[in-house]
Amino acid sequence: MAATALPFSLEPVLPSAERHCPIRIISVHLLDAAGQLLRVLFLDREGHISSQPHYVPREEALILAANQQRVLGSQARVQVL
Repeated sequence: MAATALPFSLEPVLPSAERHCPIRIISVHLLDAAGQLLRVLFLDREGHISSQPHYVPREEALILAANQQRVLGSQARVQVL
């Protein structure tokens, strides 16, 4: 039996899956005065900074990340992964 190529690619599926994933991780990239990365930390569900990643429901992650970015300002870059 010969191998056959599948008629579709996974690339178009990934962005859609990322948008609908109910679980996220919030990363906090601490920056120096020149904007260079010093350290990567994470937020837990209560908004506490930790060295280990924590899974957070998507809606909560977006709110926590926005609030943390306001608090830290230019000292950090907060991302929802």
